[in-house]
Amino acid sequence: MIYLSLLMAIRFFGLFIVMPLLALYAMNLQNANAFNVGIALGAYALSQVFLQIPFGKAADKFDKKKILIFGLSLLALGSLVCAFSTNIYMLIFGRLLQGAGAIGGVILAYIADLTDENTRAKAFARMGQFIALSFALSMILGPTIGANWGVDKLFILTALLALFSIWLVIAKIPNPPKIVHHQQHSSLKEILTHKELLKLFLSGFLQKGLMTVFFMLTPIIFTTKLGWDKTDLWKVYIPALVLGIFALPLGAILAEKKQKAKTVFVMSATAITLSLILFLIGNKYTYFAAVIVFFFGFNLLEPVLQSFVSKIARAHEKATALSTSNTIQYIGIFLGGASAGYFVHHNMLSLFLIISVIIGLIWTFLLIKMKPVSRFKIVEYENFDKDFIEELKTEKNVYDFYEKDGVLIVRYID
Repeated sequence: MIYLSLLMAIRFFGLFIVMPLLALYAMNLQNANAFNVGIALGAYALSQVFLQIPFGKAADKFDKKKILIFGLSLLALGSLVCAFSTNIYMLIFGRLLQGAGAIGGVILAYIADLTDENTRAKAFARMGQFIALSFALSMILGPTIGANWGVDKLFILTALLALFSIWLVIAKIPNPPKIVHHQQHSSLKEILTHKELLKLFLSGFLQKGLMTVFFMLTPIIFTTKLGWDKTDLWKVYIPALVLGIFALPLGAILAEKKQKAKTVFVMSATAITLSLILFLIGNKYTYFAAVIVFFFGFNLLEPVLQSFVSKIARAHEKATALSTSNTIQYIGIFLGGASAGYFVHHNMLSLFLIISVIIGLIWTFLLIKMKPVSRFKIVEYENFDKDFIEELKTEKNVYDFYEKDGVLIVRYID
């Protein structure tokens, strides 16, 4: 599982590493303005929106390893297009191509296949920690490498990491086990109307959307309002990372070991909303505090979000639910970048921050009102027959069941 977690972290690293300076870099390209720069920031997510679910469905039918290699090849190719872009439209195309390798849901489903019900939460939490650490590392390397050697070098680094990831898939990742589902696959409509999944989808949408807003506004605010050079951005990112790193294990421990998932979600939403309020207040102290508070809130939620989507989703809908979750998060990323770019382009930054704060407050309120996440009792049966399986289909307290390597695994509502 560590290699799959590393694979996911490398993909996010390629997304995160360019974010601190991408807005400033893109503004210097031909035909660039604040609006299409915002599109460039979110373009990666736009292609993910349309391709996450098709990639997830393909992985259910074909060899998952081949799907991963294809997706990583697109990431490498798109990164090279971005590296050699001379105008904003070429950069947008490269970002779209980067995102076309929409394998996030495939990796999550792969991890779910390789783990059992008792170790899956830990595996997803570890993956979330890998992602959050890649986020932290990218915030150090991105401004440093980008400011001194150019943002184009960051795209070349991403291409090289994508090629390394292809080697990982071929050489290190095991084949998935044989899994048999005895329940009918859920439709996309059923997943999108699942009340508990919807709460998780909403949190992922807003967390990632406000992340893009954050990366659009932070370099612009610090360079235009405070007069910083782009090479000085590490002075705010590194202190924020130090605190953010402490949030990684805190979120996982509270959600998984202490069974306080709701507390983690509320704390994350509160911190992210507070960071927007601090941006809105608008002085050098609150700008600095906003970055620190945002990193804490983002890293608190990142290690546990997809873990809980995997827990709530039934076995026969897991791949689709995880791909849907990724899709919704990428919609948030695209809309966050596009909307921030639109308001900045029309000199309406304060209005945009007010709207963002209102959205954050509504998000926090909804999380406070939500019920705790469901818990399940897991029972494994080595001896079973068709009659027993048919009986399980009629029992009201059976949430889902599936067969893995000849063992029947049943989840009962606790």
